[in-house]
Amino acid sequence: MRFNTCAKSRQLFDNIEKDWLRIFRLVVMPLVVLSLSTSSLASRAEGAVGVVTDPTQQDKPKSSKQAKKDQELSSSLQGLTISAFNSEMVDGAGFVDKMVSSADSYQNYSFDYTMKVFKGKKTIVEQGVFYFKKPRLIRLEETGDFKKGSVAILGPNGKVKALDADSNMLKSANGHPMVESDFTSLAQALKHFLKTGVTCQVTKEAFDMKAAHDKVYILELRKSHDQTKIWKRVAVSSRTHLPLQWWDYDDDGNLWSHANWDSFKPNQQLADSIFNIKGDKDTGKDAG
Repeated sequence: MRFNTCAKSRQLFDNIEKDWLRIFRLVVMPLVVLSLSTSSLASRAEGAVGVVTDPTQQDKPKSSKQAKKDQELSSSLQGLTISAFNSEMVDGAGFVDKMVSSADSYQNYSFDYTMKVFKGKKTIVEQGVFYFKKPRLIRLEETGDFKKGSVAILGPNGKVKALDADSNMLKSANGHPMVESDFTSLAQALKHFLKTGVTCQVTKEAFDMKAAHDKVYILELRKSHDQTKIWKRVAVSSRTHLPLQWWDYDDDGNLWSHANWDSFKPNQQLADSIFNIKGDKDTGKDAG
């Protein structure tokens, strides 16, 4: 009788053990695999956008400064998904030539722009409207909090003038000269970089970008002495071959500035008077 009781108890224990093993295989293990897969994908996406994870810091809480910087980085990479970085990349020299030709094909245009510059704990946001007309007339109007109401022009006489006592009006928030902010100058700057040894690659195919109406190509530039760090990244419209967004990184691979262009209006009726300042006495700085 005791033997039968012990046998039944052992059989009951075996059945319970089998049930638990079945639950573990069917429920617990899939959850563990799913968790590991999600973490892996998140790490790939983080690395793809230029965020370098330091293994020694993984278990340490982020400072408010670092958390803010990560948030700014995420917000500036508008619409770029992991699919962009998984795309096949090819040499971009010929693509840059197309950008130069496209920019030079327009007689005039205007666009709205937003520039974010990340300086230490500060994020400077510059917003404005830019006008261009051949052969080389430029008007820049600051509409955001950064130098709001300021106006600068490159007039018919080749001189740069600003309706602002601050001479820094002639430069964007990231230090780029106003007279080199038209699309032709930007494309020619990319071409010049290649002559100095900078390498350039572009996605073989265009893809959808959430923050843009057009499909885009992603152009990436790296300095020859360090191919592991991105130096410049440009989202280029597949329709116009003009830049829609532009990211600049410092020598450590950290995001330095981000520019966004929208409301592009080509070949308008732009009068020459737009490129003059009322009351101007023909004084100003040569554009060079």
